[in-house]
Amino acid sequence: MKSVRKHIRRKSTLGIVFPALAAVALLSLAIWAYLLPSMKDAVLERRKETIRELSHTVVHQLEQFHLQVQNGELTPARARRKAADYVRNLRYGEGNKHYFWINDTTPQMIVHPYRMNLEGRELAGYTDSNGVALFREAVRTARDGGGFITYSWQWNDRPDMNSPKISYVKLFEPWDWVVGTGVYQADLQEEFAVIRNRVTLFMVFVLAITAGLTVYVGFRIRRADQNTEKAVRQRERLIAALKQGEERYRTIADFAYDWELWIGPSGEVRYCSPSCERITGKPPEDFFERPKLIRSIIIPEDRDDWDVYLGSFKDRDDAFLDFRIDHPQNGRRWLSVVGRKVFGIGLKPLGIRFSFRDVTERKQMEEQLRHQALHDPLTGLANRNLCIDRVKQAMERSKRREHYFFAVVFLDLDRFKLINDSMGHHFGDSVLQETARRLLKGVRSLDTVARFGGDEFVLLLDELQNPGEAIRIIKRIREELTKRYELDGHSVTTTGSFGIVLSPTDYEHPEDLLQNANIAMHRAKEAGRNHFKVFTSRMLENAVEQLTLENDMRRGLEEGEFHVEYQPILLTQEKMVIGFEALARWSHPERGLISPAEFIPVAEETGLINELGRFVLERALETLAQMRAASPGAMPLFMAVNISAKQFCQLNFYETVISALQSSGVPGNRLKLELTESAIMNNPEHALRILHKLKRSGVRLAIDDFGTGYSSLTQLQHLPVDTLKIDRSFVMHMDEDQESGEIVKAVIALAHSLSLDVVAEGVEESRQHVKLEDLQCESVQGFFFHRPLSEKDARDLIDSQDPLPASYIGRIGGAGSGRDV
Repeated sequence: MKSVRKHIRRKSTLGIVFPALAAVALLSLAIWAYLLPSMKDAVLERRKETIRELSHTVVHQLEQFHLQVQNGELTPARARRKAADYVRNLRYGEGNKHYFWINDTTPQMIVHPYRMNLEGRELAGYTDSNGVALFREAVRTARDGGGFITYSWQWNDRPDMNSPKISYVKLFEPWDWVVGTGVYQADLQEEFAVIRNRVTLFMVFVLAITAGLTVYVGFRIRRADQNTEKAVRQRERLIAALKQGEERYRTIADFAYDWELWIGPSGEVRYCSPSCERITGKPPEDFFERPKLIRSIIIPEDRDDWDVYLGSFKDRDDAFLDFRIDHPQNGRRWLSVVGRKVFGIGLKPLGIRFSFRDVTERKQMEEQLRHQALHDPLTGLANRNLCIDRVKQAMERSKRREHYFFAVVFLDLDRFKLINDSMGHHFGDSVLQETARRLLKGVRSLDTVARFGGDEFVLLLDELQNPGEAIRIIKRIREELTKRYELDGHSVTTTGSFGIVLSPTDYEHPEDLLQNANIAMHRAKEAGRNHFKVFTSRMLENAVEQLTLENDMRRGLEEGEFHVEYQPILLTQEKMVIGFEALARWSHPERGLISPAEFIPVAEETGLINELGRFVLERALETLAQMRAASPGAMPLFMAVNISAKQFCQLNFYETVISALQSSGVPGNRLKLELTESAIMNNPEHALRILHKLKRSGVRLAIDDFGTGYSSLTQLQHLPVDTLKIDRSFVMHMDEDQESGEIVKAVIALAHSLSLDVVAEGVEESRQHVKLEDLQCESVQGFFFHRPLSEKDARDLIDSQDPLPASYIGRIGGAGSGRDV
């Protein structure tokens, strides 16, 4: 009987234990099977939300570039290039391997960092390995308000490998740009695999514990002798099963990625998920024991925001906040919290449930985007936008505070273009970076140094003791800039020209202040470089006058207000005209005749000298051609045309001269181009190459204003020139100034030693003519003989002149390569 009862108890025990164990196993497996897809979906949604937020951030930055276009700060084309470069360099995520791309709605690829071969291509027919026309789908989705697309794409930077990818696309409507970024499903699988393995280990552990408890319960049941004890055991087993079920459901909440926190109506913590330790560095127990711990880990600057945030739940059911905490291991972190009121049966208040997420990566990305939007990428200095904002703040402080002084300094590097052209843009960038370091070294910590564009910098000197302090700082910076630059194995020297505006001022807009500082800088550069000038109202008036003159010149060139007059050049002994110097003249419809001394410098500075010079060259040759056709006596004459340094530097200068000769039909040896020493010596190698080409074409060459430049005798020997022209300043004073007389004598002797002829300019008195004749100067010109003549008067002069001496005709017949006179 006892063995029968034992067998019955064993059978009863097994009948209870094994079904219970199986039920627990099935329940665990069911929970596991239910939990994994949810967690997988959570991983996917979290990553999708991240790329959606980053895409919106990038689109917001594109709006900033578009705003600069609307404000007139950038042209549309430049804004799009800057925006494209900005997006091309963006990276995020682990290892910075995730990127953004841009195509337009045609669709055509604008930017793709890893598939630059697609940039500029029309991609309407482009499909992935599954036949999906992914760019058309991207355009459609973006136009529908933005969303996610799935396709197959090149695996990171490996063209030989494709992988499924999910991307978020967003339309930037002002430019019809589709901005996209995405994540490979393989990356999601790896991330989910880690979570799945952890959950699996936990479930195995739970099953093991369940099995152990079940065996323990079975053991206790087997030893029970009474039905009462069996009932008690069964009840205990039921309670244990309920506790285990609660533990499993609690595990689901505990393993949520975000930190979940439930604070009751009285301020007590009712629930705190384990994720709090990862996010804050504090275990859940600390928050249960100290409900106000969360406020203590918030940095002091954000605690008031937290208090206001908690108080906001009195008037609403949910709210969100971004704030910073101090993590004991990871330092300062950004958290984003979303809170919602919790209600029980009958809408009984149960407190507030919070969900915290670490958004440090997103905040760092936003900060990086803000920094890139306000700083120059080459030098790290403030850019134009930040500079204007800082100047505006200083102007506003100046209006509020008495005895507040500041200064704005506009700086331009002297000769930087020459350095850039001769040494290369990479070396030029190094010079700009070194300049930025020297400027930061020369100013105070409260000052602002900005790169305004190219080789232009702006300094905002703030909180000055007096305006004189600004001058002392600028002198210190100027001295620092004059030190040699030792970069990349090369040594160069540059200086700076400074324009200064000192407070107090009455400007309303920072752009006006900067414009006037720029005007002062140009006056400093005109003074000889390495100077500084303080802005005055007269400078602005001069700038306006110069701008008006420039506009009038452009109109005058278009409407034919310019004409050419001709200064005769004569043989010294015979006093016979052998040629003319073509001189530009301007008859302004309102101001009348404007002096070349006024409009030629403006033409040089604005680049109009190229158009004006071409007009003079072509008109002068046409006039000479008409003279030659009308009078045999004009056949030996030559036409001298002044060439500015800027004209001579033009890449098509040689072609312009040859084209003018061909159009007029004048032989090349009847044209004499007059260049200054500085025009030739700015770039000697280029000058020699062009001069030799012109010489081979028969064109005669003269150095104008000889003696005022910096040519050396060695350089002069290698120049293929025919004539030296003595500057009028020496000729006019050769009688009363012994030094000028000696210079004239030396130039004539030098020219004859080099087999060159000489023309003396500015002969206005008889005694000057006599002395030049004694010194055997071949040719002269000046008011003593003739003032500049109109075309008609020049023709009449030639018609009234006897034929030139045979000795002169024979001498010029072999000049140059062309013998047609």
